[in-house]
Order: sequence, then structure tokens, then C-alpha cells
Amino acid sequence: MQISQINAFLAIAELESFSLAAEKLHVTQPAVSKRIRQLESNLKVPLFDRIGKRSILTPNGKAFKPHAERILQELKSFRSGLSRQQGVPSGSLGFATSHHIGLHRLPQALRDFKILYPQVDLDLHFMDSEDACVAVAANDLELAIVTLPELADERLHCEPVWIDQMVVVLAADHELANQTDIVPEMLLQYAAILPSTGTFTRKIINTLFAGTQDRLNIILETNYLETIKVMVSANLGWSILPRSMVDTSLVAQNLHGLDVQRPLGIVTRKGRTLSLSAEAMIDLLREQRRRDLPV
Repeated sequence: MQISQINAFLAIAELESFSLAAEKLHVTQPAVSKRIRQLESNLKVPLFDRIGKRSILTPNGKAFKPHAERILQELKSFRSGLSRQQGVPSGSLGFATSHHIGLHRLPQALRDFKILYPQVDLDLHFMDSEDACVAVAANDLELAIVTLPELADERLHCEPVWIDQMVVVLAADHELANQTDIVPEMLLQYAAILPSTGTFTRKIINTLFAGTQDRLNIILETNYLETIKVMVSANLGWSILPRSMVDTSLVAQNLHGLDVQRPLGIVTRKGRTLSLSAEAMIDLLREQRRRDLPV
């Protein structure tokens, strides 16, 4: 039994597709099929049923899945321990981040990390911040770099790295674009394009409209802030976005008397010993935070 076979098995189990698993693993579909045939031959049981375009786990496949996950986890733990003994970050670092942070906050940090630690393979998962926190709490990931929750799970440790200043954003031809003193009540009269219900960012916005949420004229909800930006620039509605996203396609307005912020940062699980690679990433982000602080 080979690790490449187990990786192929788990990828297909997740995606229910040999072709999608091949894309995820960056190999050809015949290579994935060969690994599964070898694994099934080794175990002497079929692991997948091919139903139409889907590949579904057989009962034996379902029974094998937790063992396969445990094998990979133990291998990661071994590599992490070996790396710690050697005192050099190495192996694979799996962590989650949101699309917004991945686009606007992390690129330089990731470039610096790869220069400093070329022997570490970065396994980056783009996830909603809420799902990433759940994954860290469940020990599925050791690190997340996301929007921090107002009230974190008691199992999590949250450390701010950046602060997003939030502003009302409008198209240049919106009726409120030239208004210099906007209050939340004024926005209730116009169409809104907001982050999805349940997201940490939406909870911040809901706090601004406490008691009047049912009067919000929401025409679109999405988890992708870039999508919101495009929709607002087309004058389909107003929204509240990080000031760092504002460009010439948008007009930004502060809310009268309100300082609206959201913290972005590091989430880890309390009590979990982190790999050297995770510690190195956290140290790099802390250094970036120190550099960004005003003098």
C-alpha cells in the first residue's frame, strides 16, 4: 500500500470523481485509476461503485476511509516530529484562508515564506472563515488565517494580525454618492448587496442595523466580496466593504459617528502542539503586523 494510493482514494471519496481527483492531485486520470486498481487489489475488495459520472464509496470503501485518513494523519505527525527534531520547518503545511485574505493580505507573506522555507509544501485551502474555524476546532487543520469571530469557540485561540476599516461603498452615480453624512437609517431606502447571512462580516453589519434588519432591502447575498464590489460598481445596490478594496470604480463613505472594523488574523486550536512550519508562518505574520504598525 502506497501513500499515493491513499491520497488518490481520499480525493475520489471527497470529489466523487476520478477526473476531478486527478486535477486536485496534478496527475493524469489513468494514473489515478491505476492507483485505485492497485489499492483494491491489495485490499482484495472494491472501494468504489461507478454510477453514471459519479464514483461512490462501496460499504468496504466507507469502512476503509477512516483508516486511510488516520494513516495520512499519522504520517503528517511523524514528519512534523522529525522536522521538530531537526529544528528546520519541512514537510507539508495545510492551512485555510478566505478568498479576500488570500487575494489582498497573504500574497507577500506567502512569497516570503517560500523564500525562507523552500522545503515546506504549502497546502492552501480556500474556505469561508466560519468553516475554517470549525475545521481548526475539529483538528482537521492546524492553522487558519481568516476573519476573526466576535465570539470564538472556546477551543480556539484567535490572534489579530490586520484590521479592516469598513466603509459604505456606492457607485459614483448612486443617489447617496455625494452625501457627506450617511447614517444607517438612510440606507434602508435603497437596495443592498451584502455578505451572506451567518458570516462574521455579516454579523458586524447586522449589529449596525440592530432592530431594523427586517427593513434591509437585500437583493443579493454572497460570500465573495469581489462579487459584491462588481455589483455595487454597476449601481445595483450599496454595501459595506473593507476600505482596502475601494478603487476608482467605487465611492466610499463613512457611517456618521460609527467606527466599523473587522479583525483578520490567525486561528489555532488551544492545546495543540503546532508544527515548526505552522510556527514559522505565524512568526512571519507577526513580523508583518509589526512592520505595518504606525510609527
